[in-house]
Amino acid sequence: MSICSQRNITRVALFSVLFALSLSVSWAGITEGSPQINRNNLDVATGQVFIYNGGFFNNLEQVTTFSWLGDMFAGSRFMTPILFQETSTGVFTVIGIGTGRTVTSNGGIQSFSFSLVSGTDTTGAAGLFTFGFVNALLTSTGSQSSSSAGTVDMNIPLSAPPGVDPTSTNDWIFTPTSSSPTVAIGTTFFQPGHTGNFALNSGTGTQQDRTYSAQLTGNVSGVPEPGTFTLFTSGAGLLLAGLLRFRRTPRA
Repeated sequence: MSICSQRNITRVALFSVLFALSLSVSWAGITEGSPQINRNNLDVATGQVFIYNGGFFNNLEQVTTFSWLGDMFAGSRFMTPILFQETSTGVFTVIGIGTGRTVTSNGGIQSFSFSLVSGTDTTGAAGLFTFGFVNALLTSTGSQSSSSAGTVDMNIPLSAPPGVDPTSTNDWIFTPTSSSPTVAIGTTFFQPGHTGNFALNSGTGTQQDRTYSAQLTGNVSGVPEPGTFTLFTSGAGLLLAGLLRFRRTPRA
């Protein structure tokens, strides 16, 4: 193989590695929620809604995988993942409904894809976005077609921070007494002192905030992190310098 061919192969390989590295980092997403560990209780409230209030996703993040750890229970139960936007302080609006699942217990971590049914599975360019789930299967209009007791391990009161995201907490809020709340796109769930469609827990007594062993993961497309961007541009600069030098070197 000629020296010229070897140099061309080296250039192509270097450029491919740098380009692939930059793409892989630009698609790095964030997971929100609480660690999937065994906790003291299993919530048995039927058909209720639970919302993670301890952290927020990146903007322009597409949520992909819902996972949780549940205690042992008999038979089948239901759960549907939900994407929320905190449209004003203490008010959480449904913007995306995932595919409901019938689940059984194996005493370990389980997961399934969000699989959008209605609304959006991607956070907006601005605003605060979080997730939750309902112990039910939903119709296309957000009504509960089937509901069940809970499936996810929980602590009351809530566990100490952080959550899965190192900058987050383990704070979860929930509907304490609603009868099969509707979870249609645009439905609002509100904390005390605010207004909306369905009230959330009061935060006191038996309605203290809690921690559930559930989380949601996503992907986000954006600019590479500074360290990677520097590496990419530096490598590109070296590659360009090498090309110029090779072109300027007289051939024998």
